[in-house]
Amino acid sequence: MSISLETATRLNFELVHVMKLFQSMRQHAPKVHPGVEPASYQILFNLTAGPQRVSLLAEHVYSDTSTVSRQVTTLVAHGVLEKVTDPHDGRACMVSLSTEGAALVEHLKASRGEWFRQLLQDWEPADAEAFVDYLEQFARSFEVSKATPVEVHKIMPFEASKATSVKVSR
Repeated sequence: MSISLETATRLNFELVHVMKLFQSMRQHAPKVHPGVEPASYQILFNLTAGPQRVSLLAEHVYSDTSTVSRQVTTLVAHGVLEKVTDPHDGRACMVSLSTEGAALVEHLKASRGEWFRQLLQDWEPADAEAFVDYLEQFARSFEVSKATPVEVHKIMPFEASKATSVKVSR
């Protein structure tokens, strides 16, 4: 059974609202490390699973290889990442967390966890756990949809000739 268009539209609106709130908070948040921008945090979190080639890392953080390569170069220069030889191909290199990088990831996890704990202090624990479950389910649905994109313009084509004009009074 599919959800209603009204529910989907409401969900879309609220997700955009939350993303905008996160963006505005990111701009005002203090830097945790002098050489690490918040945009690079996802790279660090992904490397907790072990060393990766930059191309694979780019796939995991949903970015292009050139952008991730620039971020990795900066993170290596600031000592939070290290370049290591790929054990399967000695000609290639991978990146991994340095000791400082691993400590930074733990600090980020703890500080973000505490921030969310305070943010949701008026929530019932069961509600927060259910929200996490729903969010994980939503993320899985998003992952699946990446493999089979929906062409919205074929579902609901926009026809300017049928659009009603709206007069704005000043």
